[in-house]
Amino acid sequence: MRFAKSLASMAAIACWSLPATAQLSAPPIPSVLPGVAKISAANAAGVLRYCEQNKLVSSTSADALLGQFAGKLDVKSPEYLAGLGGQIRGDAGKNFSIGGAPSYLRLQACSIVLEQARTFPTVR
Repeated sequence: MRFAKSLASMAAIACWSLPATAQLSAPPIPSVLPGVAKISAANAAGVLRYCEQNKLVSSTSADALLGQFAGKLDVKSPEYLAGLGGQIRGDAGKNFSIGGAPSYLRLQACSIVLEQARTFPTVR
């Protein structure tokens, strides 16, 4: 009987440690997300609209920035349309699809685009 309890305890401990191992094997966030220092205003605006519609960023924050872009962007441009589709056109040609990413990366991607958009001269 003791052997069975000991075996059950060992199995439970092994199961508890599996999620931690899985988390450690995930790639670091900076290596997965694109740099956005050179993202275009059109792509950033499209991405923010995508993020807002998918509840990945505060609508208050996104609307404040998007309102300042109004009338200044070509909403039919390939950059804007890519952003609306959840595509970040990052630095050095590194693109990122928000919709195909795990949820923690979706939130992070929207946050970095929002922060970069706040630095654009058109939104100051």
